[in-house]
Amino acid sequence: MTLSFAVLRVTGSAGRLGLVLAAQATAALLLTLAGGLAGDRFGRGRILTCSLTVRASVAALLAGTLLTGTASFALLLAAAAGYGGADGFFGPASTALLPDIVPRARLARANALFGGAASTAAIAAPALAGLVVAALGPGAGFAVQAALLAAAAGGLTAARLPAGRVSSADRVRPMAQLTEGWTEFARIRWLGLLTGQWLLFSMLTLAPVTVLGPALAQRYLGGPAAWGIISASLALGAVGGQFGAGRIRPPARPGVAIAGLMPVMTAEALALGLGAPLAAVAAAAAVTGLAMGVQAVFFQTALQVSVRPDVLARVAAIDLVGSEGGQPVGYALAGPLAAAVGAHAFLTTSAVAMAVAGTAFAFVPALRTSRRNVPLSR
Repeated sequence: MTLSFAVLRVTGSAGRLGLVLAAQATAALLLTLAGGLAGDRFGRGRILTCSLTVRASVAALLAGTLLTGTASFALLLAAAAGYGGADGFFGPASTALLPDIVPRARLARANALFGGAASTAAIAAPALAGLVVAALGPGAGFAVQAALLAAAAGGLTAARLPAGRVSSADRVRPMAQLTEGWTEFARIRWLGLLTGQWLLFSMLTLAPVTVLGPALAQRYLGGPAAWGIISASLALGAVGGQFGAGRIRPPARPGVAIAGLMPVMTAEALALGLGAPLAAVAAAAAVTGLAMGVQAVFFQTALQVSVRPDVLARVAAIDLVGSEGGQPVGYALAGPLAAAVGAHAFLTTSAVAMAVAGTAFAFVPALRTSRRNVPLSR
């Protein structure tokens, strides 16, 4: 959220905010496949540490330029691309790391604890960032973000994580490795279907909320602090969903359960679109977060038990590129479309369309006949 208000402060344009977010997402997508290759070749913990360090450096640069009044739209655009590129290496490596250190029978609980801990940190961060940005401006918010990322990188450096296991001979065959990852991805039919569903959701709902939410909060709900409350509510719901999902047995048909949660995840967009008051939007964000948290545990566990460990980072990268490939388009078009039809009408239409489509998608036969292939304990 700090980046959103930084762009709004420097440019005053939701359209330019969409372009900055699109640059960040595009850079992440372009380097995600490289991140998948690296995650199956080198030490996954080392990749995570490097990603956090680069992002901390970018946040520190933005803090300095915003605090000194020298930030420009071009700088924000370049910094967002650099931050996104580093983030592209993080997702595949983090997905593949957990099976290296946790027995497969305990992956559901481990995903719940790992995701819950990350979301717990995310509860304080948006609220703190909202207060800092409201009181001191986005430059101070980026300074706090840089400190938190640096602390996380230091913690990973101190941890003893497994080293990479791929032979040096494989390091000169990236296309062969990508082909192997694609073959494994295509083998799991429910995975491809869910990737397509999330592609539409990220483009039509998630990206517009990210672009238009801060602008609506600034105009109608009380500014950065209000968006911080909404973001923290989303994270709080995610924590509840993740920890709750870790206490139940993962579904035998994960595709149906994951697809069926998609309509619930439109609650925040619908509340914003209908112009609901802050309390109602925060409650809707908590419901959205709850569904996202449950879905994340179910999906990560199903992916980790269905894919060979030696290709897991590559398969995770292919899924990320496919599922989030629509976000740059959604970011870039959110501002112009909102200007044409109105932000409230755009978000309402998007939420309703995704809720209807998501409900129908849960009845696709290929999802209903798919089953996870490894038993998991409670």
